[in-house]
Parts: sequence; C-alpha cells; structure tokens
Amino acid sequence: MLMRPEQFLTYLKELLPTARTFAETGEKKYPFGMVIPRPSGEDRWQVIGQLSPAEKHDTPAPATTGTPTEGPPPPDTAPAPAWLAATLTAAAHPEIAAITVWPTTPGLTIDYHNGAKTFVRAL
Repeated sequence: MLMRPEQFLTYLKELLPTARTFAETGEKKYPFGMVIPRPSGEDRWQVIGQLSPAEKHDTPAPATTGTPTEGPPPPDTAPAPAWLAATLTAAAHPEIAAITVWPTTPGLTIDYHNGAKTFVRAL
C-alpha cells in the first residue's frame, strides 16, 4: 500500500536504493521527504499525502489495484519532476492510476486507484 507518505517513501527507497529519507539525512523541517542523488546533483522532495474519500487516519484503506501507469525509464538529463514521474511510471506499480507533472511549480501528483493522492514537491 503506497497511499500514505511513510509507505510511499519505503517504496521510493526500494525503487531508488541510493535515495535517503529526510529522517536519514537529519532534515527536521518537513516530516516526510526524500533526497535522491542524480548525475546533476541531489533532488530534494517533500511528500504530502491525501487520504481516499472513504479512508480515515486511524483506519487505513486496503490497497486498490488496477491497470498501472506504464512508460520507458527516464533519461538522466530530464528535469527533476519529469525524471521522477518517468521513474515511477516505468516501475508500473498497480496501485498508481496516474502521475501528473505540475505545469508551473516543480512537483507532481500521484493519483491512486482508490482515490488517494500523493503530492511530491521539489524543495
């Protein structure tokens, strides 16, 4: 289940073994985030979750799967939001319904099949 920030960060660490959570780096300003090293430098991302309409904070909703997003892996030279979106898309996780790169601010929205969302904001 990826919908909550903690689970999403665990998934990112599995997908990108060189990535470190903010907790691992000593970052205390944001509760959830990830530092991802790339050839161009480190990308820092804050992760914010939005529950599905039927979910409550004290009772997680079960994972809902469907047709995953699909696509090729990203080139290393892609801008950070496009690179992360393509990395997640290429992984084709069945809980992820769509990934949208924000048009004006560096970040992306991950939509899940159960209606939950994860917002990933570049810092």
